[in-house]
Amino acid sequence: MRGRRWKTLLVTMALALGGLVGAAATPAAADPPGGTLRGVYYDGQFCNSWGSEGARTGLWSWYYCEYRQSGPTGPGFYFLWTFTY
Repeated sequence: MRGRRWKTLLVTMALALGGLVGAAATPAAADPPGGTLRGVYYDGQFCNSWGSEGARTGLWSWYYCEYRQSGPTGPGFYFLWTFTY
């Protein structure tokens, strides 16, 4: 019976400490101020053509294609951010 109490106590403490660490963690990166993520693409040329098409037709005021590599050797992706002002 004593072993079960210790196990319960350890699990309770681990959950409590995990909650404290999670509450203090910084939030994930959000959209840039005024920006909206419209899509993620493999091809930078397609990202730019889609962004310029949307700006030309009035869907958004301007756009930005942000390149991010997935890890040191992973593939890269283009994030289409749009802004309407």
